[in-house]
Amino acid sequence: MPDNRSARRRKKDNNENPKNSLKEKVTEILELPKEVVLNVPKITMIGRNNLIIENYKGIIEYDERRIRVNTGIGILKITGERMAIKEITSEDIMVEGELLSIEVLK
Repeated sequence: MPDNRSARRRKKDNNENPKNSLKEKVTEILELPKEVVLNVPKITMIGRNNLIIENYKGIIEYDERRIRVNTGIGILKITGERMAIKEITSEDIMVEGELLSIEVLK
């Protein structure tokens, strides 16, 4: 016998944010980049020493052991050693150094 609570929970989850659901469907159908349409960051890691963050909102904290970047999905916390921002534009940030961890904090 199906669990009614699970069915109600799924229905509630589907109804919570219909705008995002519609945007996600349109994005998939039209094959548009999700990071642009849904205002989410695109994070590209190249090896252990380079990280590119696209579609960010701002830098919150920056030193050679920790960088915190504000994004549309929360704060991106990067920890490591001898880190430096090698390139920064209005669209992306390139971080270089010995990267140890990447976390998304809400």
